[in-house]
Amino acid sequence: MTALVTPTLHLLTYRPEPMVTWWAALLGVEQPDPPRARVTTLSALTLTVLIERSDIALDYHREACGVTWIAVGLHDATASLTVTHRLAVIGSHPHRATLHPGYTRLWYLDPNGADVALDIAIDMAGATPAAATGDDPLFPDEVDPADVLAQLRERASR
Repeated sequence: MTALVTPTLHLLTYRPEPMVTWWAALLGVEQPDPPRARVTTLSALTLTVLIERSDIALDYHREACGVTWIAVGLHDATASLTVTHRLAVIGSHPHRATLHPGYTRLWYLDPNGADVALDIAIDMAGATPAAATGDDPLFPDEVDPADVLAQLRERASR
């Protein structure tokens, strides 16, 4: 019998404390106080994040590391609202939102500057993309993140 393996994300950073705080908030797990080890492990049911301290690591640059973004799937409006609230408490807010068939993606930056997308299982049908208003013809699927958060609050209160 083979055990299920939780996906693991291994991140290298020269500022482990804010990275541990941010990822612990996203995952909704306790963080060590303060993280002292070279590698800190944060484990949730669906994802394990290893944050490794490095004295030579630099800020995230997609050209250098080859990773353009990280997506984390959230199952419902209540779970999504909980995660966005935990991130807001530590001062992290979405910088963009994009529409996709059947879901909406909220984009955050982690403390290293990596794009982290929260895939939220809500369809923003009826939302007005930026291109339709003439605000942003280059990114036609963009919507205001505040509109997505308002929709989350509305759906979670049902």
